[in-house]
Amino acid sequence: MKKQADPIREQRELMRLDREARRPKGAFYLMFVMVVLTIVYIVDEITSNMNSAMQPYALFDLFNISSRSVNAPEYKAAINTVAPWSVASNLFLIITPFYKALSDRFGRRLFLMINTVGMGVGMLIVMTSHSTVQYILGMLAMMFFTPNDMQVLYIMETAPKEKRATYSFVAKGIALISVSLIGVLSRVFLKEDVPSSWRTVYLIPVIVAIAIGALSFLFVRETPVFVEQRRAFLSLTPEERRERAIEDKKNGTAEEGGVFRAIKFIFVNRQLRWILIAGFLFFATTFYTSYYATVLEGAMTTELVSVTLIIYPLVNGAVTIVSGFFSDKLGRKKTCLILGGLALVGLLMFVLACRLGWGPVAAGIAYGCSIGGLWSMSDTLILTMPAESSPSGMRASVMGTISVMIGAGMFVGQALFIVLQNFVSMDLLFMFICVPFMALSLLVLMLKVKETKNVDLDSITADTYK
Repeated sequence: MKKQADPIREQRELMRLDREARRPKGAFYLMFVMVVLTIVYIVDEITSNMNSAMQPYALFDLFNISSRSVNAPEYKAAINTVAPWSVASNLFLIITPFYKALSDRFGRRLFLMINTVGMGVGMLIVMTSHSTVQYILGMLAMMFFTPNDMQVLYIMETAPKEKRATYSFVAKGIALISVSLIGVLSRVFLKEDVPSSWRTVYLIPVIVAIAIGALSFLFVRETPVFVEQRRAFLSLTPEERRERAIEDKKNGTAEEGGVFRAIKFIFVNRQLRWILIAGFLFFATTFYTSYYATVLEGAMTTELVSVTLIIYPLVNGAVTIVSGFFSDKLGRKKTCLILGGLALVGLLMFVLACRLGWGPVAAGIAYGCSIGGLWSMSDTLILTMPAESSPSGMRASVMGTISVMIGAGMFVGQALFIVLQNFVSMDLLFMFICVPFMALSLLVLMLKVKETKNVDLDSITADTYK
């Protein structure tokens, strides 16, 4: 039985939101909040990349691998222990939509704080781990909080309407470039002769994450969009709410039943079906972003690895920024083909740079180009093209559902990698698994998916792309 709303509690909430809406904002509030949100974005990107960068050193320490060789049988056994949990973390994709939906009820401000502090706590658990279980728990905590991107939603709902994309674009570019700080911290703190020195690399990010999360709750105000939407909802009578729920369910926009309607629509709609297939194949290649540091450690010294960790985020950020301009200029499909090709070629060059001893600069540039193309194409394929291929009444449900279905491609790539890494070196697996999947994905995209640039979102129907 559905729980009835408490009218007294709702009235108090409405009064609080009314006061919030009337509160004047200072002249520099927008600048202040954008600085805070950009720092949160930096924390998010560093958290997303930290475990991958520190993986070999953490495993050397936790599994007592005295040889400090990524080719040692003990290291492969350690990967066999940790990697399956990375695969299992993909199940968070199922929970994420429901977790994010809570911010529609309790507000963006609370979940901005929870998400940011959560990332810091996850890194703290990893940093202080002296057992495999604690390390895995910390790793899972980090993997749960990083995909939610609450700061992106906050930027979109706080920035001026005409500058939303620009503000979000700039914040993301700065955050990606700031990942080079992992390399800087590695050069300062990481010592080959001190097995536990990898822990201190986490220290500053942990402090910043927890501090900025707490400060965001104290000094950042609720987003204007949430305040207005929540006030509007609380102002409705019970009868008006029932009528809205019936209309939402009829249009497929209600939370209840929306996912199942979206699944059916994705499979019967030719355009969305091929986007799903192309995205699924492409996402099967993303596993290499979790093991690049192991390949680097097997090819060069720890000090040189740190140089690569400084360079690749700079290239990644540049590729990401440029890709935004290309998408509007050339179209989604052509841009995806360019970015996917860049990801493929960059990966090949990265493997060759490590195998042939081209040095940390070449390796960093190649890897930065590869993941810049990889994630920029992924954003377009998972978010932009499905949104521009779905009718308005189904758009939200389709976007949330297809991202989970495409993300399931990670299971395929991760499973193949975990099994085959016991028999084949990691860098060769990058080529043997990723290159065919990337090439096949691009072929499907080129032959089967139609361009969505400049489409009128309000006029899309189920027959638009037939």
